[in-house]
Amino acid sequence: MLTKSDLMAWRQCPRMLWLHHHPPEPQTSASVPVDRRTLDGHLVGEYARRDIGEYIWPNTSGDPVRDAAAALAELVATVVLPAVEMPMVRDTLYARADVLLPEGPGYVLRETKASTFPLKADKVTPAAPEAHHLDDVATQAWVLEGAGLALARAELNLLDNHWQYPGAGDYRGLFRQLDVTDEVRPRMNDVPRWLQAAQNVLDGAMPEVRTGKQCHIPYPCPYQALCQTLEPPGPEHPLSLLPDTAGKSLARKLAEQGYTSLGPNSGSQAPPHAQEEPEHSPTDGVRSP
Repeated sequence: MLTKSDLMAWRQCPRMLWLHHHPPEPQTSASVPVDRRTLDGHLVGEYARRDIGEYIWPNTSGDPVRDAAAALAELVATVVLPAVEMPMVRDTLYARADVLLPEGPGYVLRETKASTFPLKADKVTPAAPEAHHLDDVATQAWVLEGAGLALARAELNLLDNHWQYPGAGDYRGLFRQLDVTDEVRPRMNDVPRWLQAAQNVLDGAMPEVRTGKQCHIPYPCPYQALCQTLEPPGPEHPLSLLPDTAGKSLARKLAEQGYTSLGPNSGSQAPPHAQEEPEHSPTDGVRSP
């Protein structure tokens, strides 16, 4: 069974997903570092739960199907209480919802992120949310509806950068909600395709992927050093030789056009695998050796 995290890894880079499941060396809980993003996520999640009052937090046993069934029964039995860290399963995909808030005949799916609320240049008008956040929420919403629960609304729960700490442990107002229902619903239709493509990656050999911006966008990949050792020899005159700010800017433009070298025979080559927009599959053009 795959998880939401697996799908998000695949969306960023197919090789990242493959290496998650086929680590280059045995991994233990002691050898896997806890990154700052994980720690920040745990902390903001704790503060976010303070805003919702009484709630249920379903127990988990490590069996996704059994845990999801038990949590659903508990949620339906309580009716009026929100749920946090709600385990859910649909087909072969497991996800946990940060918060489910009862609203009418359905639930508000609220996903908390350690990111600031997006604003336009006027610092007032909400701006577009980040695409990978929408993919995250869409995946959860697809699993939610597959579990028989109606999606009333989808929200991102983000840090309000206008908020000021008043002291005395009072964190009320730290978060601001962004309604992303309209952006999420079309993406939900893509989740079955993502799920199948991710499973296909895991069923095959390690994908052949060139390093690129997907190695650090939207998140730093823990396998960058390994992937760099798998790269073919670089050109004799790489674009990075271009000096100063103007040179670096030109190098970026040339790289975007597929150029890799300043040499006379560099030509325009197919650019390396890079993160794609959500409507495209990141497995397009990816080959297995």
